[in-house]
Amino acid sequence: MKSVHKKTVLASSITGAFAVLVTGCGTSSGQTSTGTNQAAAGTASVKMVDGLPLPQYNGKATLTWWSWVPNAQKEVDIFEKYYPNIKVHLVDAGAGTTEYQKFSTVIQAGSGIPDVVMLEFDVMPEYIATGALQDISPWVSQLKSRFTPWTWNQVSVGSHVYGIPEDTGPMGLFYQSSLFNKYHLKVPTTWSQFQQEALAFHKLDPSQYFSYFSNNDGQWMFGLLWQAGCVPFQGSGNNWKVDIDSPKAVQVFSMWQKLVKAGAVQSIAAGSPEWQKNINAGLYATAVGSAWYDSEILVPYDHNLSVHKWQAAFTPEWTPGDTTDGDWGGSVQAVTKATKYPEAAAIFAAFINAAPAELAHDVAPAKDGGGGLFPAATAGFDIASFKRPNPALDNQPANVDVFEKESPRVNTKFQWSPWSSYVFNELQTEIGKAFSGKESVQQALANVQQAVVNYARSQGYNVTT
Repeated sequence: MKSVHKKTVLASSITGAFAVLVTGCGTSSGQTSTGTNQAAAGTASVKMVDGLPLPQYNGKATLTWWSWVPNAQKEVDIFEKYYPNIKVHLVDAGAGTTEYQKFSTVIQAGSGIPDVVMLEFDVMPEYIATGALQDISPWVSQLKSRFTPWTWNQVSVGSHVYGIPEDTGPMGLFYQSSLFNKYHLKVPTTWSQFQQEALAFHKLDPSQYFSYFSNNDGQWMFGLLWQAGCVPFQGSGNNWKVDIDSPKAVQVFSMWQKLVKAGAVQSIAAGSPEWQKNINAGLYATAVGSAWYDSEILVPYDHNLSVHKWQAAFTPEWTPGDTTDGDWGGSVQAVTKATKYPEAAAIFAAFINAAPAELAHDVAPAKDGGGGLFPAATAGFDIASFKRPNPALDNQPANVDVFEKESPRVNTKFQWSPWSSYVFNELQTEIGKAFSGKESVQQALANVQQAVVNYARSQGYNVTT
């Protein structure tokens, strides 16, 4: 899940927050726990809890959980029925960047740190690198096979596990079937066809755009690169390879630049008042989005869904037959290093994201009291509500038709770096210059490449190119 907002540079504040190692700052109330900071996996006593192999927890614990999932208190209520000796206090600390700023602040202060915190995939490496997160592998390693493989890679470094995947954002192409029927357009299956359809549509109706380019969302831009098969970062620990300005990356952004220059695509800040107005007016024939796009964007901002008749299709392919997909958004429930109850926190994070009782709630529409998530746990795909026709997409069962199939196609080689916030800011700035004609796309990406390499090295990382 992802909130629609502009990313800001958090790398410096995150790094500064951990200049001093923080320990023992959990939400203790003097209660005892069977959990300790165990060093080796397989040491916990496991039992079956709602069909999940989880540790037997006989002590008592009180946890604080920061989350922005809709209707999250219901998740807590379900969990406490199965683990009545673990109490969870839910805190809405804001979404995305707002929460991350608060998280860095409390860590720097050494108090008020939550036991479990919701993070997006792209910031996990930053917090892992700075020592903010607890290795929970002793209690959850046995659950690896229950999640879409690439998501487990996002929360792991070697055998160490720092969180439980919650939801994902496999990408797809959303389109207004009303406009496609009106102008006899075909849903593009390749990016070459996407370009042709975009230019043809713009000639037929210059008052509208075939799509939009989110110029304020570096995470979305990296989703495009991910889907194209780019691997901008490879590494772990202190050693990383950076390859942002690859020929494929230049190809991706050059295509969008060409369409923006032609007027067929609008470059705009997603979430801005103008963008919200345009979504509601049906100004865009298509949108490159994720599995959660309907619930997070169409339902809140398009109040004419019955007229526009949005539907979802597979993401266009760069090479016909290559079904590689990317991800935009998706989140994790991570356990903090500061918690006094790492075992209880690990149990909670695992249960709410993989237990059948929780998944039924998680995949239910937010407007019906559910979480509105596209789950990382594959068992969620079998739940009846997940498979239902989606009224926001003209009653298309899009999860079954598109996103359940796209999920395993997400490129598992893709990695986020420990400097995502900095990278996003640089990419947004340079692509903005390229799209306004101040520099070429190739020069823009070369500038990002050099800036990121210099920044990473200044932070003490060994970087190759």
